[in-house]
Amino acid sequence: MYTKEIIYCLTFGLFFVSTLCWGQSPHVDLWDSAIPYPALTEIPTATGVTYSIVHQQTPDHHFLHEPRVTFHGETLFVNFSNAEKNESDPDQKIRGHRSNDGGRTWNDVEVFAPGFSDSRRHETAPLLSSGNKLWSFVGRYNNGSKNSLGMELFRLSENGKNFEPFSGELVLERFIPFVQPQLLSNGNWIIGGHTEKVRHAAVAISEGNDLTKWKEVKIETPACSDYPETALLLQDQNVLAVVRGCPSQRALIALSTDFGETFPPLTESNLPMSQSKPFGGTLSTGQHYLIYNANPSRNTLVIAVTKPNELIPLRKVFKVIEGLSASMQQEFEKIGEKSKINAWAYPEAVEKNGILYIVFSFNKKHCVLARIPVESLKY
Repeated sequence: MYTKEIIYCLTFGLFFVSTLCWGQSPHVDLWDSAIPYPALTEIPTATGVTYSIVHQQTPDHHFLHEPRVTFHGETLFVNFSNAEKNESDPDQKIRGHRSNDGGRTWNDVEVFAPGFSDSRRHETAPLLSSGNKLWSFVGRYNNGSKNSLGMELFRLSENGKNFEPFSGELVLERFIPFVQPQLLSNGNWIIGGHTEKVRHAAVAISEGNDLTKWKEVKIETPACSDYPETALLLQDQNVLAVVRGCPSQRALIALSTDFGETFPPLTESNLPMSQSKPFGGTLSTGQHYLIYNANPSRNTLVIAVTKPNELIPLRKVFKVIEGLSASMQQEFEKIGEKSKINAWAYPEAVEKNGILYIVFSFNKKHCVLARIPVESLKY
């Protein structure tokens, strides 16, 4: 009756035994406890990183946040939540761009998911290129920032010109997707997000390749966790949920050993992380990575990596962007942006041809793209 627990403990080391094997939440060192976490001033900027503006604030759309990114063939797609005036306004919709040259130039803005004529709105729309189809998993809300209704499905039309509603209605009630779906080794897809009016971290798991059928797995979440946005790191049957933390400014984590079917309650990790959405994935080098805001604010966006083929711990960290570099300052001066607040937040990433493409918002006004050579992230 204890087979799964014993295998788990043997797999991840003796430091889990005292907790998991007695039915409690396991202690997980998300950051390698043998390596002192560096002070912010000691974290190097990733070598070879370059930046460009994907979309700037316009007079008719002041609010921009929560960008998402993927490649579909050789075309780079980026979308973002967009509203005429303020975050969570009823008119909020998903708009974005596509690029045929790796983000150097962008086509005209297009609508990925339209707004509603009532109090509902669209917000957050992770993308997935699977086979010859491009999907968008769109969050639907009602009044206010926490009234989550669920997830619906859009798809790029057969002629490739525009996104169209595919599901018509919600494919999963209550659940809001926050990161790009990842393929589990058992053939199901998994998405990190939150549920129950933004009170609990959660994942959604598909029925194989049927992207219209999903089930929700809720993760027990501390009451102090506001907007528990969930990133995922996968390896074999193991799914590590990394969640925006509590006021202590540390990442919350929970490790599933059964393909995300069950999770222990979230516990506080040893990784310092500002209260903002993280994003995780796996590089072509076999390294897992996590992109997040370093403490104490959203002024600095960083990426931490593991050794190849290790799920955890994270062992090395690099700055993606901090403050305004000289090149970015020149870019923003061109579009009239003079704010002294530098909030780089809500990252999403995709790798292509040895480059990690990371999108994020700036001050909830603009969408920015960073390109990092994967070679520079090797441990």
